[in-house]
Amino acid sequence: MRLPEGRRIVFVDIDGTIIAHDGTIPDSAVAAIRGARAAGHLVLLATGRSPRELDPRVEEIGFDGAVLSAGAFVRVAEEWVIEHTMPLPMVRRMVEAFELLGLDYALQARDGVHPSAGRREDVRQLLSLTDERLGEDAERAPRARIAKAVFLGTAQDAFERVHAVLAPEGFTVITGTMPSLGTGGGEVSPGGVSKGASILELLEREGIDPSRAIGIGDNNNDLEMLAVCGVGIAMGNATAPALAAADEVTGSVHEDGLAEAFARHGLLDPHGVVIRPRARRDPAAT
Repeated sequence: MRLPEGRRIVFVDIDGTIIAHDGTIPDSAVAAIRGARAAGHLVLLATGRSPRELDPRVEEIGFDGAVLSAGAFVRVAEEWVIEHTMPLPMVRRMVEAFELLGLDYALQARDGVHPSAGRREDVRQLLSLTDERLGEDAERAPRARIAKAVFLGTAQDAFERVHAVLAPEGFTVITGTMPSLGTGGGEVSPGGVSKGASILELLEREGIDPSRAIGIGDNNNDLEMLAVCGVGIAMGNATAPALAAADEVTGSVHEDGLAEAFARHGLLDPHGVVIRPRARRDPAAT
């Protein structure tokens, strides 16, 4: 992966950054990503979604690679260059905890998403998956290839209960990535595996200084990414922790925030993308 002199490498979240929470993708975001790549910059996805959860509309935009499953898998072009699956004892303990707490869940692997029994249709709809992108039910999933999990509670204390059980045992437990669930849902990953950690690993592998990297996101699984990139940018619709972690704040998805950020950092011809003028927001005042 070659980064020409004077060009940047940009890591872009999907949900709440490219795709609004109502499911729409602004034309300005598509034009900005394509324009930046045409100008010689590298643009990679950085998402909590697993490879099988990628929205075809996003894939059609075109990217130079992707950081997936919150850092568990990294792809450059069509080559898988980083893989951090969860150790088998951790998978077993995580599933045991979900079952003891009475929570449904979906296990994420590179080649599929595996829902707990009886929740296949719910998981398909929640994660906007086509039937062919769902793997076997969790009970028959290939446990040695699991990277992370999402849990699906019916009460708003689900995150608190999962965090109390698994966080002390070395798991990373976060919430807020699925707005429809609130604190009734969340994600569980092995400690130390994150978007930020895998971005640093990728940059070292490719000989790119982190100061040349820009990270753009909106949620709690973006915090490490915002911290390790030379410039961390939070969307205007970001969570409070993401706003606090960012160097800058841009507009929301519907305010053409992604295109605004790209234009502000000289990643494209500002006349090539239509963005609405808006007042700058100071993250320190948020």
